[in-house]
Amino acid sequence: MVKRIRVLCGLLALAIGNAHAADSISLTMPLGMAYGSATDSSDTVQGQLEGRPRLDVQFAPATSLVLSGRLRLDAEDRLEPGELTRDNYASLSRPIAFGSAGSLELRDFYLEHRTDRGIIRFGKQQIVWGRLDGLKVLDLVNPQDFREFILDDFDQSRIGLWSAYADYSFGPWRAELALVPDGTGHATPESNAWFELRAPRFRYGAPPDGASPPVTSLRPGHGINDAAAGLRLSRQFDLLDLSLVAYSGLDPEPLGRVLNTGVLERFYRRRDVFGFSAETAFGSLALRAEYAYQPKRVFNTRSPLGLVLQRLGQHRAGVGLDWNAPGDFFVNVQYLVDSVNDAPGDLVRPAKDRVATVFLRRTFAYDTLTASLRWYRSLEDRDHMASMTLEYDWTEETTLRISAETFGGSREGLFGQFSDRDRLTLGVEYTF
Repeated sequence: MVKRIRVLCGLLALAIGNAHAADSISLTMPLGMAYGSATDSSDTVQGQLEGRPRLDVQFAPATSLVLSGRLRLDAEDRLEPGELTRDNYASLSRPIAFGSAGSLELRDFYLEHRTDRGIIRFGKQQIVWGRLDGLKVLDLVNPQDFREFILDDFDQSRIGLWSAYADYSFGPWRAELALVPDGTGHATPESNAWFELRAPRFRYGAPPDGASPPVTSLRPGHGINDAAAGLRLSRQFDLLDLSLVAYSGLDPEPLGRVLNTGVLERFYRRRDVFGFSAETAFGSLALRAEYAYQPKRVFNTRSPLGLVLQRLGQHRAGVGLDWNAPGDFFVNVQYLVDSVNDAPGDLVRPAKDRVATVFLRRTFAYDTLTASLRWYRSLEDRDHMASMTLEYDWTEETTLRISAETFGGSREGLFGQFSDRDRLTLGVEYTF
């Protein structure tokens, strides 16, 4: 912890020390408070204070430095109970935990240089290649924090990684290269957390209410064995925007094995991904599609001897339609299919997933009031989730928010695992 505090202080000193040479400096500080309550029992779920400071330093002629962080303090501690281990993070990316009170996280720290043909960026950052909204197919460079399951916007739940990124245009083509010497994986909620992942697919095939063995993890690191590399090539063909993607790196989803001591050990293996995306627009409609193939991805299967590893091919594809509908409604409809080739019956995850989503949004009162609805349906598990949000821009600096989530279906389903986790949240955010 002391080492990470020193790193953060050093980065802040570097940013401040070079500020005198800047053309412009922008410092913002959104500060939010949220109170969450379980709608079934009226129990308090969260009493959270969150600050997200961001410093933008612009140097002449085309170089900038970005530094952002996130401080979370939660008086109730139901979303992240106890003292967090954060063993999914590589050492330099891990947030600083304040016991059970909260955490401090460096979200971004990168230097960006722009040229006539593209940009180069070094540091801790998010690299976004996916086109779908709320579904991940090619959004695969950065892992995700599932503290709020999938209810957070991806730009808030993605985990920034130390990486180098280049975006360069040559003729009609655009090339994006990512080098990521940071093996950080997905952050999954701890035992007894409000959104603890309890479906069998997340418990290596164990039932949702079964006892969990002690868990340990082989922490990923920074180095050649944990490094990832990806290439994205894009080109515009009249109204069609086409991209090709190739990526190789640690799979952010941990595998499991049972040690002789009875402890469940989580660890990570590499994966290769090849895919493409396409997008077009006509009139008030926009259509997008993504496809990813992972040959010989490593999966867990269950046997009388414990957990076994098996390499199988995986296909994942999604399509989405955006529509600026009459009445100032924005409508987004999506469909995702995820299947594993020749999946054995003892595979810990389902052999096939099919998920449909519908997102609706409308603004009122001269764009000061925004109402939105997100609905997810698993066509395999026949369970669902809905999230409703109402935001009001009271002033230019102050936003009021009320949101509610409801879940339904089998406790073994993707969304039904939270069938007793309906929640109502009230929040206010002020930006300094």
